[in-house]
Amino acid sequence: MKQNIRMMVLAVITVITITSCRKATDDPAVLPPAAVDLLPYLQLTASGVQQSGSQLYALVSINNEAGQEIVSNKKVTLDNVQGTYKTDKISLPKGSFVLAKFIVVNNKDTAVYAAPKSNSEKALLVSTPVSVPVTISQTGVHAASVQVLKITETDSPASYGYSADDFGLTAFADVSVKLMIAVGQTVYDSLPGKLMVDATSSTGTHWIREIELQQGITRVRVPKNYESFKFEVSKWDIHVQKILSRTDLATNGTIELNGTRLPKLLVEETVFMEDANGLVPDSRTEYYYTAQNRLSNIRFYQKSIQVSGLQLTSLYQFLYSNGQLDTIKRSASDNTLNGYTSFTYANGRIASARNSSYDQLTTSIFDYSQSGTKNIITADYLFNNGNTMSYAMQFSNGNLISDNAQSSRGGGEAGVYTYDSNINPKHQLGYPDIFLSNASKNNLTSEQKSYAGGFPTAVPYKFEYIYNADGYPEEAYISYKGYISQQHLYRIKKVYKYQ
Repeated sequence: MKQNIRMMVLAVITVITITSCRKATDDPAVLPPAAVDLLPYLQLTASGVQQSGSQLYALVSINNEAGQEIVSNKKVTLDNVQGTYKTDKISLPKGSFVLAKFIVVNNKDTAVYAAPKSNSEKALLVSTPVSVPVTISQTGVHAASVQVLKITETDSPASYGYSADDFGLTAFADVSVKLMIAVGQTVYDSLPGKLMVDATSSTGTHWIREIELQQGITRVRVPKNYESFKFEVSKWDIHVQKILSRTDLATNGTIELNGTRLPKLLVEETVFMEDANGLVPDSRTEYYYTAQNRLSNIRFYQKSIQVSGLQLTSLYQFLYSNGQLDTIKRSASDNTLNGYTSFTYANGRIASARNSSYDQLTTSIFDYSQSGTKNIITADYLFNNGNTMSYAMQFSNGNLISDNAQSSRGGGEAGVYTYDSNINPKHQLGYPDIFLSNASKNNLTSEQKSYAGGFPTAVPYKFEYIYNADGYPEEAYISYKGYISQQHLYRIKKVYKYQ
């Protein structure tokens, strides 16, 4: 998003309007690339469910070939898709499995349909009772069907092969759960994740549910009269657990699961251009740190027309004073100084920045305010030729959600942005610039832009990520389309390495 702001800054300095290059009408359209999600999934179709006016869910248990339960009472949404009820995708590795439980429940966790188990009284009424064999042999979504019967008032859980707890024939209490993980100094609040709930009764009976926490606060139903409740989540290579008694559960407003971990250090970012010939290296950025894990140097490499391979083009040096970043010095590959960015601070935040690049000087002053739950940062820029620009940024939950830039030459642009819930490695760097480009703590998933006075040739329209177990992207794929044609043009791939 900030690349377009920089383009407008260039227009302000040089008084050149950014214009679009329309594709020739006889150019063949380039097909959008396939999605990068290469994980295998299972999606179940529930045959026998009648259309309902309310949201339905499925309780699913799956065993591996050894009979071990690898999915335990997982609660997934069951949606009507063109007249057929299908579950959410369930992530599974490749292999052979057995569907061991499938119960359809309403929003009160009471069973309304069930797939009879083998050897149960109701098993004779379906062609394939559970256990249902499932084989996952390739990536993508594997479809399988399960036959269910509508539960009547006279039906007992045992006639289907289940217990009263399985059918939700018990009193429930609603609790609110949210997951928070602090990564270094950054708190990732109200995260999604796989929650395991294990409630134990006074007789030692266990009620177990696997629930996907939503981003924000998730309402969870647990047996009201059980004695103890264990809530646990494994996410980003850490394990968070909280055990509550029945009294504790009644007095807790929201159950907070809090975890902490050290940040990973980004050491390399390589960008590839994707074309008909495959992936071509376009640039590489290397990051170096002090003994205190603060950014000390950055080395930039670019593709060259004259020489094969990526060539060193510039170096950045980070200088600190009183524990804060004071100056970023920039030099060419031969160590010739060609610019710098310096900062001043007030109340621990950047108050102003001064950016020199060759013979061009830009200064900016930052103002901070709040509107409801949103944080507002307004930056006023003065350029070398006397032109100015005002740039307003609106942040929510640590991410830039909208911005608006207006130049004294009449140009402008505005954007609205959305993010996922994973870790943006650039935010962890401690590397600001005069546009606060690395301020968002999560990774961008969409942007909607509008322009005045000019517009770019290409704009990004799809953001895809492959994450490691620590919540950091290992690969990012950004697809671009023509601003005028709205046709796919190209895709870049970014590869990240950490220590």
